[in-house]
Amino acid sequence: MFGQEELWRYREGNRLEFKEAQGGLPRSFWETYSSFANTQGGLIVLGAAEKSDGTMRAIGIANLEALRRDLWGSLNNEQKVSTNLLLDSDITQESIDGKSLLLVYVPRADRTLRPVYINDNPKRGSFRRNGDGDYHCTAEELRAMARDSAEGATDKLVLTAIDLGALSAETIGAYRNVFAGYRPDHPWTRLGNEEFLLRLGAVGRSAEDGMVHPTRAGLLMFGEAWRITDEYPNYFLDCRRQESRRRWDDRISSDDGEWSGNVYDFYRRASPMLARELPVPFELDAAMHRVSDTPQHKALREGLVNALVHADYYGRTGVVVIRRPGNVTFSNPGGLRLAADVIEGGGVSDPRNPTLFKMFNLIGLGEKAGSGFDVLRYAARYASVAGPLLEELGEPDRVRLTVHVSLTGGIGNDGDAVGGVGSHVGNVGDDVGGSVGDVGGPERRPSDTEAVVLAEIRANPKASAKDIAAKIQRSDRQVERAQRSLREAKVIERVGGTRGHWKINPSSGGNL
Repeated sequence: MFGQEELWRYREGNRLEFKEAQGGLPRSFWETYSSFANTQGGLIVLGAAEKSDGTMRAIGIANLEALRRDLWGSLNNEQKVSTNLLLDSDITQESIDGKSLLLVYVPRADRTLRPVYINDNPKRGSFRRNGDGDYHCTAEELRAMARDSAEGATDKLVLTAIDLGALSAETIGAYRNVFAGYRPDHPWTRLGNEEFLLRLGAVGRSAEDGMVHPTRAGLLMFGEAWRITDEYPNYFLDCRRQESRRRWDDRISSDDGEWSGNVYDFYRRASPMLARELPVPFELDAAMHRVSDTPQHKALREGLVNALVHADYYGRTGVVVIRRPGNVTFSNPGGLRLAADVIEGGGVSDPRNPTLFKMFNLIGLGEKAGSGFDVLRYAARYASVAGPLLEELGEPDRVRLTVHVSLTGGIGNDGDAVGGVGSHVGNVGDDVGGSVGDVGGPERRPSDTEAVVLAEIRANPKASAKDIAAKIQRSDRQVERAQRSLREAKVIERVGGTRGHWKINPSSGGNL
């Protein structure tokens, strides 16, 4: 049964729209359909309006079947909408207060179908969603969606206007040394540079002049920065350590002219900077050699490679990595190519630059089969810090990944952090009383997110998911999931709809 609780879940993510639909299917329906499809999806309620307190007022639809037929007819008309994303199950009828409503669940469109536009006009008929509602896509956003809609390894395109002199021999040599060390028996180790780069996908033979030229991926991975900007005018890589109130305490920038500025050399310089001062327990491997790598080291390498292989280098902004005492943020241009919950669930990978990703993978960097988020989560558990936070930002499109780290205190040989940044998260359940230990049954312990969300609700019952997410450095979606789990366990309940407040249930146990 559809109710205010489900409405609240969509409202918190700005994925809910009411349409009165008294004169038939409103024109604005299609703008919202396009905007939901081009962002995170959402729910359109036909036959309802929003009250001043944010709750729904059911109006009803007089001829619901006629409206449904009109909707399906338009969905299958390419002159009206570029693609039909809906299944029969996405359009449902509900009765609220004796009034018949039509609910339309619009999914996030696959990148190959974007932009989803209306009235046979991609330029004027493409919309997206922000905090203020539906808006026309900018030319920049349309170009980005068009780039992402292409199938195959577009970074393997041969750049016939650029010669092999654009590549750094020093960088290629450094990469080959690592490749040979990681894969000593690989047949490619015996090849000359040009043949090696051909097999790697870093160069290709042009059909226009028959000559060998760098590919997009090869230029990014091995090129000199001043030549990379011939193809990617906004190319920029930046890694900073901010340990004080100064703008930065240490910095690596691709445009300083003191080194090549390419992607591989940036990785080689940035990775040690990020790992500096991470605690390493005393541990020996099977050969009795000291182990100097931990899950935290692996997580930071994964975050760095992830930002580099998923970046839209044609975008307006560059790759920016900032190391602070308690976390590292990895920010890259371009939106998510998969929904965030799919990425977090694992098992699926869709890198924007697959050839670049292959180059890293061949030397043991970057997780295959979409398992990178598992690496990040394991590192968080290992260090007893908050889990990774993945966010999609707009205007311009960017993805930001926050990885929390423990820099102080020891990491035990069993993988448990002793003290350190973020260790307070594990104690939140004690601070709010014992009730959260019963969430989902006596055998289930609350997640860190559920515990800190409950603490924030206790401090401010009117706080929205967005407010809580900003305060505890989680995504809106993570907070919404935690609230839903706490609701289902009857630890909290919603009073007054979307503009109401949370009530903690005293009978759930503990000293709440």
